[in-house]
Amino acid sequence: MFSENWSVDQIEKELALKFGMLITDQQYDQQRVSAEAEGEVVARLGHVLMRMSDVLDNQSLFQSEIRSLRDEVQQLRAERNEMEASFSERIRRMEHEVARLRERRAASAEGEMNFPSEEFLSKPLVIQSEGEYLGVQGQGRKPFSLKDFVLLIERNVSDRLDVETAWSQQDGCWVFKLKTVARGGVGRSQDVVLVVKETVTPNRNVVSEIVRLNIDGKDAPDALLLSLFRQLKSVFSD
Repeated sequence: MFSENWSVDQIEKELALKFGMLITDQQYDQQRVSAEAEGEVVARLGHVLMRMSDVLDNQSLFQSEIRSLRDEVQQLRAERNEMEASFSERIRRMEHEVARLRERRAASAEGEMNFPSEEFLSKPLVIQSEGEYLGVQGQGRKPFSLKDFVLLIERNVSDRLDVETAWSQQDGCWVFKLKTVARGGVGRSQDVVLVVKETVTPNRNVVSEIVRLNIDGKDAPDALLLSLFRQLKSVFSD
């Protein structure tokens, strides 16, 4: 530029113009590279955030599934406990029935058999009220029998008391005696006497009729027996 006789001012302006354009290009390139780098960082960060969101969603699903499984396990445990209690009760009843059968067999072997037949025990149990015979129709249209009544009495007290039972015959009737003994002095002892006879109703049905129910030396009035049978009907007819 000096060889071409440029002035100092002209040379400074020309250099400033050319170097200014170079600096501008460099700044633009730097800004573009920086923007691309920032865009890549933002993209990576967005991907990471999406993965974190997926993890949190899966964690929420897992927690919900765990709660559901815990509830199911708790329900299964409750059902298992209920079944165990039911089986225990059945086993207790079967053991009691086996003990009664053993007593009957022992008495039969000794020639002292004094027990009503299964046929008599299975006959419909009735009471007589104002000239009518009243019974209870159980579930499955099966009539409520003397056997059902005796088992009902025994079950009602055997959970709290020791039970002693005996059968005998008197004046053509069967007499069932039940004595309860308090365990460890807890509870009240009780004596129950049930007198039953075989009866043929006007409809020519053979039934077992309650002649007398005595509790602790006091005969139950007819009104009490009628009320008892009404309660039995409401329970066993459902």
